[in-house]
Amino acid sequence: MALARLCVVVPFVYLIVYVGGAFLVPKSFGWAWVWLQRGVVSAALVCLFVIFIQHPRASQRPGGLTHAMGISFVLVLPAIVTSYWVGVFGAFVTPLLVAGSAIWERARRVQHH
Repeated sequence: MALARLCVVVPFVYLIVYVGGAFLVPKSFGWAWVWLQRGVVSAALVCLFVIFIQHPRASQRPGGLTHAMGISFVLVLPAIVTSYWVGVFGAFVTPLLVAGSAIWERARRVQHH
């Protein structure tokens, strides 16, 4: 459950840290900052994918988790800025999975009625 709470908070905190850090990091640490950002994007995407595997149905997810997973496309911003193309495409995987599972769950409900 702690992992689910972490994934709810990470996208919002990450954007604040990303923007703030970009202005505060000395230019000599530029490449280290870029690779750190790529690592954070990768970790966030893996975390969201694992959470989706643990809770594939929207009706069984803890509150707020569907929203956090649905807006994970915001990770596209730091992925584009750091030219991390795996992150750019990966940021859309979780929202598409969440949308697909919602459609599948709704279709199953309609078939059973």
